[in-house]
Amino acid sequence: MTASRYSSRLFVVDCSSMLPKLPLLGAVLASFALNCAATPLTRCLGYPDDAKLAIVNADDVGMHPDLDRAAFRLLDEGKIQDLSLMVPAPHFAAAAAEVRQRHKAVGLHLTLTDEWQEDYGWGAVLPREQVPSLYNPEGRLWGSIEELAAHADIDDVRRELLAQIQKARDAGLTITHLDTHMVFWRIRNDFINLYLSLPKLTGIPVVLQLLWHPVAQQLPLSRGEQLRGNVVADSYIMQYNPEIRPQNLEVRYDGYDFAVRDLPPGLHQFAIHPAEDTPDARQRIGDIMLRLSDFQVWEGPDIHRLMKEKGIQTTDYQRLQALQEAINRQPRNCLNETPAVSR
Repeated sequence: MTASRYSSRLFVVDCSSMLPKLPLLGAVLASFALNCAATPLTRCLGYPDDAKLAIVNADDVGMHPDLDRAAFRLLDEGKIQDLSLMVPAPHFAAAAAEVRQRHKAVGLHLTLTDEWQEDYGWGAVLPREQVPSLYNPEGRLWGSIEELAAHADIDDVRRELLAQIQKARDAGLTITHLDTHMVFWRIRNDFINLYLSLPKLTGIPVVLQLLWHPVAQQLPLSRGEQLRGNVVADSYIMQYNPEIRPQNLEVRYDGYDFAVRDLPPGLHQFAIHPAEDTPDARQRIGDIMLRLSDFQVWEGPDIHRLMKEKGIQTTDYQRLQALQEAINRQPRNCLNETPAVSR
């Protein structure tokens, strides 16, 4: 999956134009786009309406040891707040052991595709005889979300996602949030409906990965999900753009700086993909320069200094997960109060 670099600059918008460009997602979320009022999520978490909160989450943990080391280093240094583990990936067990050692609650990067195939392949958690539509002829998960959409039976998808959650729980992990590898949920209406049903089914919040929209356009869509009882962050920022990343680490990538400078009040998730620089990672991981660049940015002081200057506080998904459980028990709650009017 590729995405062009964008700045999340604030601008005056017509809320009727905020629906996703992808028709399937637009059909499902159109009824949830409301007005431009601020969301009450920060208030639910005990912060004032004008608070700016961020969660920085490292994806793809469990895929390769050099990716995992980078993510855990950033976590241990307090430079990111959360991780998302890939349960079907080859190094999940080792990553889970690292999590248990730290007594850290984590997210799951729900995975139904394997874009690496021959170089670094994996299958589903469930065997092929239980979820046959999720396997390609080579015995791996499908290599793209388009192939997945063409072949997957929704019942197989449901069984596999629940099996990934159960395997993580059986490994002794406390799960705070669910997101998806390659954002597979966006490709089919029934995938979208299944994904958005997981918080009520499991008690675990999902991440609304609307990365193809600037932050200002995400806010009313996120608000719609909040009103339905899903504790989603107000925006999701992922800059997956390997085609424009510096190919020389002497050049620092500045795309995250633009996002931080223009961040509005609310709770925002940054999804990053850090890696350590080793010969094996350079050989096996096709987008390694993006991952090295992400590690350089978030390990260095500049982005954290900028966040402090802009008054951005950090939190983690444990607080959102506790709020999700409370909302599942009580339909009338702080998220469906009348939101404050933006000033």
